[in-house]
Amino acid sequence: MFGYNFFQIVFAAVAIVFLGNGLWKYINKENNQTLFKLVYTILIWGGVLFLSLFPDVPRKISVRFGLGDTLNVLIFFGFVLVFMAIFKLLSSIERAERTISEIVRQQALDDLDKYCQDKEDQGRQSSCR
Repeated sequence: MFGYNFFQIVFAAVAIVFLGNGLWKYINKENNQTLFKLVYTILIWGGVLFLSLFPDVPRKISVRFGLGDTLNVLIFFGFVLVFMAIFKLLSSIERAERTISEIVRQQALDDLDKYCQDKEDQGRQSSCR
């Protein structure tokens, strides 16, 4: 059937399932699905779908750019995608750290204000001011 082997069909089916799942989650706003996650899902699983249906394309790209074997091209693109994911994760972690620091600082100031107010209410001398 169309010259596809068993593994190509399996990979294409898996990619279609994951693409559909990502799109469904984005449409229904499930699991904090963002546009970035949707685009990343489409890039990854769309690439798997494309490469499973057209396995000669990486070979043509590798010949055009002089990268040698097809496997080298796939590894190269894989590294690019992994570095993009790591960069996004690091950005998210830094943003979360900044948010946590702001919350902790605000909580500490609120606790200090409460402590000083309690001292004043009890009529004790405080060094809060």
